[in-house]
Amino acid sequence: MGIMKHLYELENITYFHEDKKVLNIDKLILDEKQIIGVFGPNGSGKSTLFSLISFINKPKNGNIYFQGKDSKKLEHKNKQDVVILPQNPYLLKKSVYENIIYGLKLRNDTNNLNYRVDEALSQVGLTSSFKYRYYNQLSGGEAQRVALAARLILKPKVLILDEPTSGVDTNSAQLIKEAIFLAKQKWDTTLIISSHDHNWLNHTCDKKIALFQGNLVESGSINLIFPPWQKDENANLVKEFIDNQKIVFENSNSKKKDSIVMINSKDIYINCKDEKNSLDAVISSIYKDPLENKMQVEFVIGGITFNIKLSKEEIKDNELFPGSDIKVKIDTSKVCWI
Repeated sequence: MGIMKHLYELENITYFHEDKKVLNIDKLILDEKQIIGVFGPNGSGKSTLFSLISFINKPKNGNIYFQGKDSKKLEHKNKQDVVILPQNPYLLKKSVYENIIYGLKLRNDTNNLNYRVDEALSQVGLTSSFKYRYYNQLSGGEAQRVALAARLILKPKVLILDEPTSGVDTNSAQLIKEAIFLAKQKWDTTLIISSHDHNWLNHTCDKKIALFQGNLVESGSINLIFPPWQKDENANLVKEFIDNQKIVFENSNSKKKDSIVMINSKDIYINCKDEKNSLDAVISSIYKDPLENKMQVEFVIGGITFNIKLSKEEIKDNELFPGSDIKVKIDTSKVCWI
């Protein structure tokens, strides 16, 4: 049996924009046939990462391996397995039909074009009559769906989506989400998505990665708390859980009411001596982390699931098992707002 190749392996990646370091990733492994959600505030390096893994740009230092091959030695046809839908996709000043077949023509893959265009349009919720429309006869949501159809028709191995539902109407956003899922079901496409619809992304990903100031926070280490927020007497945001426990985020009075807080699991402590600021939680599951020699511990505070990584010794010393009651302290000074 051969060694299983990861879809992507990134090692010691740095990327500079002018003189500013915008990306710094020691190691990142992404596997195929997953929906991978990429979280992080604006300017955290998400679009830069996407430009590297779609082979548009090259890193300043470090290596990217795609299906076990060094990206510097990849043939053009391997690179074509990866397709990106940028945040503001560009449509050719032509008909919808010409826009959708553009990538196929570049690949000299021109059989049954009419049928395939109809199929791609239907996948994004547009009727076949749309193919006769011109690029400037489309609403924003329709243009975004045509741009997505032009990628889906290629049946890519990897589809990278940078804010695919940003600035489109609710109906288009829903149809885009459905089309994305269909691609995974029908063709085992791996989807790598950043979205401001964090709630949707949080519920749909098989894996989460987050970027903060160009640095990576890995999947098993991300905890997200969503609005609604209350405010305290200093106008700081407060999360009130359904069991009436509360957590106050200091210095958050300038944050918007729809902000989401991202907590690295390294900043969560269990059963520490500081009882005053701790919250009651119950462990829901404990399992081995697939990538490192630690145990992933999931626990619930007032209906919201959090996770941390602990060594086997820590689990033994604290006598932890599913169903255990624990005290949890979150270092709110280290959180990141998105």
